[in-house]
Amino acid sequence: MERPSIYEHFAAEALQQGIEQGARERALKDILEVLELRLQPYAATVFKPTLETIQDLDRLAQLHRAAILAETLDDFAQTLTENSD
Repeated sequence: MERPSIYEHFAAEALQQGIEQGARERALKDILEVLELRLQPYAATVFKPTLETIQDLDRLAQLHRAAILAETLDDFAQTLTENSD
């Protein structure tokens, strides 16, 4: 079996990183949109700096669900601070 070249290896790695970055950006956008629409127009501005530091896609998915279910900004803030890195 032929081994991939160094170029192929790095191209595949770069592609994977690009896919993950795109998924992360989409997740952030979704969370911010839900916060803005469901809670307060300024909520996205309040939480954006903290959310932008989160790299874990599973954590972002959890926060998206929390944003959908939150009744208040405090509810979402509590979820955001729970289990934070």
